[in-house]
Amino acid sequence: MRKLSLKGRTYPTDLNPGGTAFGGWVMSKMDKAASIAVDDIIRSSAVTVTVSRINFLKPIHNGDIFTIYTEITAIGTSSITIYVSVEVQDLNTNKSHEVTSAEFKFVAIDTNGKPVNVRSVLHDDIDEDTKILLQ
Repeated sequence: MRKLSLKGRTYPTDLNPGGTAFGGWVMSKMDKAASIAVDDIIRSSAVTVTVSRINFLKPIHNGDIFTIYTEITAIGTSSITIYVSVEVQDLNTNKSHEVTSAEFKFVAIDTNGKPVNVRSVLHDDIDEDTKILLQ
């Protein structure tokens, strides 16, 4: 199930010399949103291990309001895969359009940084869509 994970506004310090948001800045926001999605389902630390299929579809400009949605798409033994989508709201039409998307994979870890079984650290109140991924 797609969830709102992060929302904000782009400011001049977020822009590259071309006047649009730095790709690395966008990726860092996406990583934060994905980490929030992971925190919603497990009660241990997790680290980003891969980012794949990143697509920069349209630029983000100064003053744009961005919304980042996440969806847990797979749960492995110690890993969680999250689809992350960034949308920008058109202030004239009030409609949103996707500007960037990617897939982030996290690995759940213990206090020593060693992978742990995701099922052993799940929150008790995970949603039904996430439960289906565990089957």
